[in-house]
Amino acid sequence: MDKWLSHPTSLKIISIIVGLLLWAVVHIDPDTSPQTMTTNIDTKTIEASVITPDGLDTKKYVLTAMEPTVVRLDVQGRLTDLLKASSTDDYVVKVDLKGVKPGIQELPLTVDLPKGILLVKMSPRTVTVQIEEILTKPFELQVVTEGKPADGYVLGAASVVSPTDAVQVTLPKDDMSRVGLVTTEVDVEGADKTIVNKKAKVIVYDTDGIEMTNAMISPSTVHVEVKITPPFKKLPLQVRYTGTLPEGLSLVSVKPTIDQVTVYGDQKTLDGLQVYDGVVLDLSKVKQSGSIQAKTESIDGIKSIDPGEVTLEVVVAPNITKTFTGMPITIEGLASGTSATVRTPADGKFNLTVSGAESVLSALKAEAISIIANLEGLAPGLHEVTLQVDVPSYVQTVLAEGQTLTVSIEIVADEAAGGTDGEETEEVGGTPTEETPTPTPTPSPATTDGSGNGNSGGNATSGA
Repeated sequence: MDKWLSHPTSLKIISIIVGLLLWAVVHIDPDTSPQTMTTNIDTKTIEASVITPDGLDTKKYVLTAMEPTVVRLDVQGRLTDLLKASSTDDYVVKVDLKGVKPGIQELPLTVDLPKGILLVKMSPRTVTVQIEEILTKPFELQVVTEGKPADGYVLGAASVVSPTDAVQVTLPKDDMSRVGLVTTEVDVEGADKTIVNKKAKVIVYDTDGIEMTNAMISPSTVHVEVKITPPFKKLPLQVRYTGTLPEGLSLVSVKPTIDQVTVYGDQKTLDGLQVYDGVVLDLSKVKQSGSIQAKTESIDGIKSIDPGEVTLEVVVAPNITKTFTGMPITIEGLASGTSATVRTPADGKFNLTVSGAESVLSALKAEAISIIANLEGLAPGLHEVTLQVDVPSYVQTVLAEGQTLTVSIEIVADEAAGGTDGEETEEVGGTPTEETPTPTPTPSPATTDGSGNGNSGGNATSGA
């Protein structure tokens, strides 16, 4: 035996066996089977993995608060797997909100991990959420302008072109009670013409004027129009006339469907205007009662008129005549220190025939007619004076054959008149008589206002 152990070959064999045993002791894991080698396992910490709400019925509820919003994850896996899942987005932490009701409640968290990676620890494992009921309400949209138009222009009305319906606002129930204003804003700085079809964002403000950024708005944008015009003024409408009605007809009334128009021009011109009389009715085109369209014509200094056309409701009727006898003549303009006497006609009275529609003449009284002799600038002596006859609207004077609207008046000085003063003389009287309808030509009425009233100005025509 000693010889074998001392043999060189035996010593080499023993050395190799001892070396193999030592290698095995160092490299073989005693906790695994003899055939299993140790693997490269590592751990990783995700400090702030965002919690994702899942399953909430967003048509009924809204998540208004969640605490915490992130969690810490400790995970374990092979180094290669951990390197592949290097982004925090690869680790999905969820809170299930399916079926939850309004209020504050604590719910468990779940986590979806990448393949090959195990969860070691999650902190915290629960989250507190606040759920609120949401409401949707319609609101009228207000258009707010910012800035000033160009010099010489004024800001007009601002309106929503589309959509025309109210804006729908969706908010948590508690927030809905704080809505103060739903508006859209349009910049008009330096504008010199109307802003048309401008797209603008809809904004919701609370009662303190702070924008409510959590509001859901439908639609979120609208199209608006903002009028930028020269200075303007609203004026009462008066109708003027041209032409003559067909024979046998007379006006009963002319009524515009509107009583005001808006005129645009420079401010100095507008300040001097009290009425607008640019609507002219051509009587020669009136054949019967009905509606007639008349354009609003520009007048001096006016750039434009709104509306551009006016509807006139015109009523006509067959023409008749009515005679007032013994009408007094009023003397005006007599010089101081003189007196006047009507010589012809001898009684100082005048018989006047007028024409018009039956409904108009039946209500006409003698007191509504004035016959005036203006003696202004006349010296003492005998004068032929043309009378001025003023009759109501839609009434015309008619002269019989050979009749004129003139009288003979003598003016005398007070001494020659036996001490009479120079005041006007006026005779009162006159009795109307009815006549049968006649085909008397109808003269044009003078300017009337929106109700058809006006002054005929005393123009006369001869009757057959």
